[in-house]
Amino acid sequence: MINKKEKNKRFKKNGLSTVVAALLLVLLTIVLVGIIWTVVNNLVTDELPNQGCLDAFGKVNFNNGYTCYNSSSKELQFSINVQDIAIEKAIISITGEGTSKSIEITNQDINVANVRPYNGNYGNNIKLPGKNSGLTYAYNLTSGGFTKSPTSINIAPVIGTDQCSVSDSSEEISDCLLS
Repeated sequence: MINKKEKNKRFKKNGLSTVVAALLLVLLTIVLVGIIWTVVNNLVTDELPNQGCLDAFGKVNFNNGYTCYNSSSKELQFSINVQDIAIEKAIISITGEGTSKSIEITNQDINVANVRPYNGNYGNNIKLPGKNSGLTYAYNLTSGGFTKSPTSINIAPVIGTDQCSVSDSSEEISDCLLS
């Protein structure tokens, strides 16, 4: 027969080992959560695109009211609007029947082949519009190798060193003289 003192000793030992086991389980859980968090955080950080491009979505676009094809001068007139975002440059892609050209316009005053400011001459320097503004340009399609009117125009901003995906495009380019 077990007396009361021996019985109480056994319960104290069992109680202490239960507390230690529970603490070890909690500690093990915290360590595992920390390891999983580190691995998942590294995977997500490496796989997500630069936040700058996410911010640019929809903030660099064409003003369709001033984007058209001038059939008499054989020029593509396009107007770029930049909302509240700083971009280093924009890649403009013009596509026509059998021809495709890309133009790079930066935020520095530079001469871009076959492109002029709307109210300027070829050879004049151009640059991107600043924040919350817009500018209109004209592209000489004949000098660019186009024989017919363009079918589409796309714009992709560049933020830092990252070229973002196309932020705006126009598949219907009307004749400026008919608008």
